[in-house]
Amino acid sequence: MKKIFNHTKMVCLLFLLLPFVFFGTKNQQVSAESNLAQIHLHKKKMVNLPGSLIQNSGTEMEEFDQYQGLADVTFSVYDVTAAFYEKRSAGASVEEAKRQVQTLTSGSPIASGKTDAAGDLVFELPKKQADRDAVYTIVEAPKDGVTTAENMVIAFPVYEMIQQADGSYVYGEEELDTIHLYPKNIVTNEGTLLVNKRGTGENEPLNDAEFVVSKQEGRENTKKYILSAADGLYTWTTDKQAAYRFLTGKQYAAGDAGIDVSENQKGQLKIAQLETGAYQLEETKAPSQAALIEEERIKDFSIDSGSNVTVELTIKNDTTNVTKTTPQLDGKDVEIGERIQYHLTVNIPSGIQDKVGSENKYKHFQLIDAHDPALTFENTAEGETGYALYDGEQKIDATNYQVTEKEHGFTVTINPEFVPQLTPGNQLRFVYYMYLNEQAMPINGFTNKANVETDFMTDQTPPSVEVLTGGKRFLKVDGAVTATEALADAVFVVRDQDRDDANYLKIEEGTKQVSWVQTADEATKFTTGTDGLVDIIGLKFGTYYLEEVKAPKNYVLLTNRIAFEVHETSYGTKEQLGDPEKVPNRRKGTLPATGGAGTYLMGAIGVVIVGLAGCYFVKRKKG
Repeated sequence: MKKIFNHTKMVCLLFLLLPFVFFGTKNQQVSAESNLAQIHLHKKKMVNLPGSLIQNSGTEMEEFDQYQGLADVTFSVYDVTAAFYEKRSAGASVEEAKRQVQTLTSGSPIASGKTDAAGDLVFELPKKQADRDAVYTIVEAPKDGVTTAENMVIAFPVYEMIQQADGSYVYGEEELDTIHLYPKNIVTNEGTLLVNKRGTGENEPLNDAEFVVSKQEGRENTKKYILSAADGLYTWTTDKQAAYRFLTGKQYAAGDAGIDVSENQKGQLKIAQLETGAYQLEETKAPSQAALIEEERIKDFSIDSGSNVTVELTIKNDTTNVTKTTPQLDGKDVEIGERIQYHLTVNIPSGIQDKVGSENKYKHFQLIDAHDPALTFENTAEGETGYALYDGEQKIDATNYQVTEKEHGFTVTINPEFVPQLTPGNQLRFVYYMYLNEQAMPINGFTNKANVETDFMTDQTPPSVEVLTGGKRFLKVDGAVTATEALADAVFVVRDQDRDDANYLKIEEGTKQVSWVQTADEATKFTTGTDGLVDIIGLKFGTYYLEEVKAPKNYVLLTNRIAFEVHETSYGTKEQLGDPEKVPNRRKGTLPATGGAGTYLMGAIGVVIVGLAGCYFVKRKKG
């Protein structure tokens, strides 16, 4: 009988001698007088086998605290007591009987369960079956990405293995009612998550978006977050505040003593060495000048079993893209006073209707214009040149926003309660009119800048639109080849064509607004001063015609119009005015006074010439 007892003891030892044993937990023991024993399974994971085996003692072992638990692994227990003793009665040794019952998994298991978030599972099993010491086979179900451990056989009674000073083990004398087992498992960690972070404004890549990675494991679906890494595997915590923050623009891998970090391309996050399983990626902080979008904030993803699996996600943040255009202009040249239609357009955030708790996330939305002093804003919502605000193609009632003019600019502020009523992802467009005023000069360009301001962002590359006006300088001079005298009091008009019925240029006094009229009486008259100069400014680029309507005193009036070109530098540049185009006039001719000596001399010469001619013809006839 003693021999059989020792054999049973040896069976228990052999069945508990596992290549890898890791982490143990303390649980209350079942009374030795009870027929029940607790089997504590501590499922541990690794990517490589340890260099040496560790003897399982049957008790909790701190040697395995360094390894992480493997959650959601299913185990089933089969009662093989009768089969074991049949094999023994047939002459099989303990080892032979063990091997033969190790694969017996027919029928229904007497117990089954799944490891919790820490990789632990407890079975409470009878130590006796039909008045004999019980023998059980514990079977691990396959799990994706995990190398399944071999079946384990437990035979009662079980005694502790005690390590001696020389490293050997001997049996203790106390039977164990709580037994700790550490089955080995190798997991694959070849999965990669690739995240492309983009802005909604221009689909631009964004660095420094912050993420945490989590998963739910165990019977209670415990949520755990990546904390660090050890031995090539990520470590986990249930404390979200302590979770590791992953940033776009970086790439990460699970190192032996922490998470390895290196630079990545702009806007991309790469997390390598993920195990097979289901995960959740949560953005916890948007980059500067960007905002979280609620429907983009959390993304589920799975790493399937297999080698080198990459999951790619594109996640967006709200950013702004302001554009400013003059759609009715062909080019950028205008006349002074000409009404210029501007479109100030910005994308409406995709998360414009998001909430923070019960409060609207967006409460502030403002368009901002800043323009050159030579530009004047038409601050009215009425008439053909009145302003209007559009959500897409839908005109917004003017009661839902306020237009406030300031020095050299204005703001369009949407009422806070109306902001969440804007259409997510649509274009917000403010249409308005401006014109060049009396301060405009042809040597300058006149800019109009725009931006947007919300609760979270402004445009970091605000646009500006430039308009120009043209001009031409003329110098009235004496037409003599050697003359350099400037001529005053020449009067000109400007025509838009080289025709008698062409329109005339009119420039309003004070405002310098340009218009074209049909009669010379209405036209602006340009008169040269003592310097002989005429400045014509405020014209679009093109060909015009200078027509002299009054010549300087004692000079001949020009009969032909002078064609001239107006372009970006026809008047000059900021650095230097252009040389004026010379307009020469021919001086009128003069005659001597009547009765002077010159008159008699010319008469005498005429008589002589006539006499000589008469004699010539008489002689020729006689001959």
